[in-house]
Amino acid sequence: MTSFFCDEAAEDDEYNVIRDKPRFSQDKAFIEEMWLQYKPYADRHFLLESRKNFKQRIWEMYLTCSLIAKGFSITSDDKGPDIRILKEGVVIWIEAVAPKAGEGNDAVTELQDRTTRRVPDDQIKLRYRSAIGEKYNKKYQKYILNQIVKPNDCYIIAINGSAIPSAKRETEIPRIIRSVLPFGNETLIIDVEKHELLDRSYEYQDQVSKVSGSSVSTDIFLNNQYDGISAVLYSCVGVDSLNSPQELGDDFVLLHNPLAKNKLERGLIKLGREYWVENPILECTNWVNQ
Repeated sequence: MTSFFCDEAAEDDEYNVIRDKPRFSQDKAFIEEMWLQYKPYADRHFLLESRKNFKQRIWEMYLTCSLIAKGFSITSDDKGPDIRILKEGVVIWIEAVAPKAGEGNDAVTELQDRTTRRVPDDQIKLRYRSAIGEKYNKKYQKYILNQIVKPNDCYIIAINGSAIPSAKRETEIPRIIRSVLPFGNETLIIDVEKHELLDRSYEYQDQVSKVSGSSVSTDIFLNNQYDGISAVLYSCVGVDSLNSPQELGDDFVLLHNPLAKNKLERGLIKLGREYWVENPILECTNWVNQ
């Protein structure tokens, strides 16, 4: 039986490190365990592509195994999005993407040793928005044009942020939500004498600016132009923390698009935290340990 890792040197250094360094032996074993389950769903280029784009392929595999563990029947299609689910007559497509830190002036840089800095919140949101825009404006529209994704199918974009420095550092409202709904920086009101938190709120922010001066919208889930997206799903689990959640998928954040033309049923994917907008409050259900 073919193993996930092969002996040949890979283009992706992280692949080589996880395979060869003894301190990552548990992570390597967990990846091989997932591969046994995922192999029937992998496209014919999956192992080869894993040596070039390790985090992306691991994310696809982790996402699929999390859904299988929850009892979903999964199929895949080399010509379509990564995952196809048929649930009670409804087709749900999931497109997985693991954006990188980016290049140029708006790239999210690594934190240097023994230094502190403010989390580059806007730059990270730019990376998420770029990934969403790429998948929706190019891939999704092509799927629709080629009739792979049908007009009534649900479509989810699943983003993994582990390749972006500082992405794991979050506020109460996850950053992925603040990338598609206009929540800005968190504001805290503190009684300094009593050392008590009195209130917390979020600034209104419907766009972030690039260094060039151009802006990118962060309220696309209030824009009918993006109504083909049923939801976004997010995780920041990395190859060094795949077996950290108590159950696969406990780390997921799922946000429903309030303007989606094909709405995803609430409670369908009972993994992690599920968010939706209602009258017009951001609501949440935590499915962990339920």
